[in-house]
Amino acid sequence: MSDPATSKTGTGTAHRVMTLIACLADADGPVSVRHVADELGLAPSTTHRLLNLLVEGGFAQYESRGQAYGIGPEFYRVAHRLAARTTPAQVARGVIADLAERYDETVLYGMVLMPEGRIAFMERADGQKKLLYRIDMQTPLSLVWGASGKAALAYLPEADIARILAAEGASPATGAELPDTAALAEELARIRADGYCISHGEKLPDALGIAAPVFGPGRVIGTICMTMPRTRAPEIPVRALGTEVAATAADLTSQLGGHAP
Repeated sequence: MSDPATSKTGTGTAHRVMTLIACLADADGPVSVRHVADELGLAPSTTHRLLNLLVEGGFAQYESRGQAYGIGPEFYRVAHRLAARTTPAQVARGVIADLAERYDETVLYGMVLMPEGRIAFMERADGQKKLLYRIDMQTPLSLVWGASGKAALAYLPEADIARILAAEGASPATGAELPDTAALAEELARIRADGYCISHGEKLPDALGIAAPVFGPGRVIGTICMTMPRTRAPEIPVRALGTEVAATAADLTSQLGGHAP
């Protein structure tokens, strides 16, 4: 039985096994004992022993041809059961609640709906400051208008963007006409460069939105959006808030096992 004190410092057997599983999951394919040992900073003998424990439990499998270890069937079974019970929106709850508490504003998690080409707010966390407008939850909304949509639109394939743009209408807040293809492409490129999007009254007349994309394995799956009345000046510069929202979205992406392109 491991010493509780060593477990707390990250050197206990349980901690090592969990980091080893994470190492196997993050690898592109089977890896050698030496690779895992170097990644985790462990002795090869210790790594070999821990890998064999995982093999015995079915969480890893040994490939004799390449003398390498990869993810085992039991890992896939457990991961599938967990994934079936947990949605990205559920994982997002704690993340957006922390951001809302830190800045005392409303923060939303929006899920991209494909092939519809829409976004829907699935989770919401509020600060103490009151909003002056209503936010529709679980309702398909535009990807073209507003920061919450465009932060995701910027990372969709060009064919999807063209299809979504062709089906979109004027701004629901101002009645403004759609931007032309070149202007929209320039705006989406700027969003990708910054890592976040800022909008003023595009979906709702009185709203300021600051949003950043959330990625799953291989694609954008949603956005995190902080929103407030346009008349309420934020306590820190808007672009600094954009960086904070982007960092929070990156944290959620990591928790979901995703990665930005």
